[in-house]
Amino acid sequence: MKPRLVIQQKITAFVNKYKIYSSAPTGESDALMALAQQKRLAFKEKVMFYADEKRDKLSFTFRAEKVMDVHGRYFVEDASGKTLGMFKKEFMKSLVNSTWKVFDADGSERFEVKESNQILAIVRRFGGELPIIGLFVEIATAFFKYHFVFIDSSSGQVVGAYRKTTLLRDHYVLEIDDTAWESLDWRVFAGFGVALDALQSR
Repeated sequence: MKPRLVIQQKITAFVNKYKIYSSAPTGESDALMALAQQKRLAFKEKVMFYADEKRDKLSFTFRAEKVMDVHGRYFVEDASGKTLGMFKKEFMKSLVNSTWKVFDADGSERFEVKESNQILAIVRRFGGELPIIGLFVEIATAFFKYHFVFIDSSSGQVVGAYRKTTLLRDHYVLEIDDTAWESLDWRVFAGFGVALDALQSR
C-alpha cells in the first residue's frame, strides 16, 4: 500500500475547513489538491470542494441522496454534476463497528470500509452508557486514534487503510494499493475521507 492523500481538518469559530493534499512517499503532505469549508453546526447534506484557497473554482462535491437522511447514500459529483462514485453507511453493522460501503459511478460496490479496532469501537459506543464511569470512558477513548481499513468487495482482501496520524488534531493519511487506487476517481476517495470525519463528528 502507498500513501495517496493527506486530509487535514482545521476547526475555527464558525467553519470547519478540510484540506486535501497529495501524499509524499513518506506520508507527509505534498501539493494541495482541494479544500472544503463547512459551516459549524450546519447540516451536512452537501459539502463543496474547491480547487484552491480562492474558492472560486468548484472541483467536486458530495451530497446526500435525501435531505437529513444520515443512513442514505452520498453521491460524489464533479463540477458539472456528473456522478463519480458513491458511499453509504451500513447502519446495522455500525451499531457495533462503523462500517461503510463505497461504490463506483455505476453503483457497483468496490469496498467495505470499517474501523480496524473492534474492541475500541465497542468500548467507545457502549462504555459511555455505564453509570458513573461512562464520562471517564468517553474522555479516555477520545485519546485513541481511529483507523479504518479498506476491504476489496470482490476478493475480501485488505487493500487500504485510512489512519489518523495525530492525537489531538484531525489529520489523516489514506494508503491504498495501486489496483484499488486506480479503480475510482481520486475525488471519491477524497470526499469519502472527509466524510469519515465530518459525518461522524470526529
